[in-house]
Amino acid sequence: MANMTKECWEFYMSAHKLWKRGQFRESEGMLEKLFAAGGDQVSKASLLAAFVKRSLGEVLAETDILEKLAQEGCNDEPELLPTVYSLLGQAYSIIGLPDQAVEMFLKSVEAEADWRQKLVEYSNAIFAAAALDATDQEFWQRLYGGYEELLAEGNIIPYGEKHWKHKRMRIGYLSSDFRQHPVASLTWPLVANCDGEHFQIFCYAGNDTRDDVSEAFREKAHVWRQVTGWSHKAIAKQIYIDKIDILVDLGGHTSGNMLPVLAYKPAKIQMSAIGWVGSTGMAIVDYVLGDEYCAPKERQYAYVEKLLSVPGSHFCFHLFKDMPKVQESPWQTNGYITFGCFNNFSKVTDEVLVAWGKILGKVPGSKLLLKHKLFGDDRGRQYTLDRLSRCGIDPKQVDLRGFSTDYLEQYGDMDIALDTFPYTGGMTTFEAMYMGVPVVSLCGDSRGQRFGYSMLMNVGLGDMAADNIDDYIDIAATLGKTPELLADLRRELRFMVEASPLMDEAGYTAKVEQIYKTLLK
Repeated sequence: MANMTKECWEFYMSAHKLWKRGQFRESEGMLEKLFAAGGDQVSKASLLAAFVKRSLGEVLAETDILEKLAQEGCNDEPELLPTVYSLLGQAYSIIGLPDQAVEMFLKSVEAEADWRQKLVEYSNAIFAAAALDATDQEFWQRLYGGYEELLAEGNIIPYGEKHWKHKRMRIGYLSSDFRQHPVASLTWPLVANCDGEHFQIFCYAGNDTRDDVSEAFREKAHVWRQVTGWSHKAIAKQIYIDKIDILVDLGGHTSGNMLPVLAYKPAKIQMSAIGWVGSTGMAIVDYVLGDEYCAPKERQYAYVEKLLSVPGSHFCFHLFKDMPKVQESPWQTNGYITFGCFNNFSKVTDEVLVAWGKILGKVPGSKLLLKHKLFGDDRGRQYTLDRLSRCGIDPKQVDLRGFSTDYLEQYGDMDIALDTFPYTGGMTTFEAMYMGVPVVSLCGDSRGQRFGYSMLMNVGLGDMAADNIDDYIDIAATLGKTPELLADLRRELRFMVEASPLMDEAGYTAKVEQIYKTLLK
């Protein structure tokens, strides 16, 4: 109640309760009363206002509040500053400012007192950095080095030699995404098609969400460990007790990750796979799983871990939901080509937008369809249109759509999907192709920058992947000028995807299990 009058405190508590109940507009109204009563100088009240704006999807209004708090330093309640920096980093990511996002997350690390939360914020910084345009190996070495230094502050003592030997190899999957999530879609084939004669599957689930997908994993795994809320040390101890041969971390530096568990080295072999785009940066992690296209041996320089390549694709997609039917090419009705992207807009840098503007300029009458929660309010839309205009895209050529659950059906309004770079799409690339929409992708140096290239090669459309921006622009523009080809792809692409390694669940599992066997020889 410090720094608040009794009246302001009552307004604050009412606003907080309304926000927790999901009554966001009502909470906003109560905060307005609080500020009118003189509570506008209280950091706690302003931070709640930022949370309310976030809940309403008004990210730019949230950003305004957070920037003011950061500038003032939360002088009355400095313990709130790490949270302010973290939220501001998230907001900057959403509106396409990854450099500022990285800066804010690192500031949060410096201001944060809790070591475990410092690790979370540092992972946030690494995740945001994946969208940066211009980075080199030295940049990543410094960034990863900082994470290793932070881990060292925890005085973690790794488990020693593991001498156990099992009749069935024990594979542990560590994730907070055993739920309706892209990582679950990509992990399911390995669990559902497991060779039970030679392997035993342990799932260590950090997610507190329970849905049909998590229940399916719970039933299919040989051993299910619900480790939500456990400390990293406790999770590591359980893995060690379970005598896991190969521990596969599925989260890397993504939200809700349990990556610090690997610092204890609780398993014989440790691997990063599926859920993270780059290196963990941890020398104690032995391998990163990729494939022959996105992780060839000559790319080893980008990783602390040793690269392992699955023949074909290291991604295999299982569909937990019914997919809509493929619709006819929209150009046949519209009379013009519609390019589009449903990737997370935090991946859309100014360099990407400039390239898209050049593509539109080469295809007369073409349009650009974008979809993201940022476009759900007027201010977010105008901010984006202004940014597009600065990058050479006429706002009249753009269709901005906010978040909706029917996004898959809206691929029926797109002729050609444009992948983002350097942080490429994963599930969105697969979904676009499954919905009959060809994808043009630009591949870079690291594994995460080559996901699109790998998927296109596996489907048989490798000529739609470019290794430089000029070719990326030319490929997309040429495709936009050949509508007959688009019509053919619309009819055939789903079948091509289904017949490819991207959906060969049994074949994929056999390949990965062969890698496991080789590692444990």
